Amino acid sequence: MKLVIIGTDHEFQDSDADLKDLVASLTKSEQATLIGEEYRSSSISVARQVAQSKGILWLQIDMNSEQRLQAGINEKLLNRTQIRYEADGTVTQRLRYAPKEDGIREEFWLDRIAERRIDGTALLICGALHARKVSEKAHEKGHDTKLLFHPKIPGSQIWVSIMPELF
Repeated sequence: MKLVIIGTDHEFQDSDADLKDLVASLTKSEQATLIGEEYRSSSISVARQVAQSKGILWLQIDMNSEQRLQAGINEKLLNRTQIRYEADGTVTQRLRYAPKEDGIREEFWLDRIAERRIDGTALLICGALHARKVSEKAHEKGHDTKLLFHPKIPGSQIWVSIMPELF
């Protein structure tokens, strides 16, 4: 299966017009027949809007709370935000990557997409923190993968420099 992975900040999934344009463009250029998304199922993301407008299957690929509990990963995922006090006095929150728990989720995402046995390409949209790891997992499973990040900032190394902070 061909898989195009788009890593982004979840805030962009709500209403970012550029992300919507990217997803629409990729559905055409990559002949996508499925959009799998790590996203709150209670909201309609821009990718889901594209899927509906083009008659493409949209799939919530993340585990729900019950599935996380059954997998024994819920507690750690709920407690992974780290509050930092910067030298200038600002307070920041940082989401940390839990290799075991996030790895279980990422395998689940790939399995959810594979269960659909689609012809064509699947787009997988997830938080940037997961993009490289899920791309590696997909490649190890024999999928033809392409990794993108949104937004693409000309000359910026922001997506190159993002590495999961483990805990």
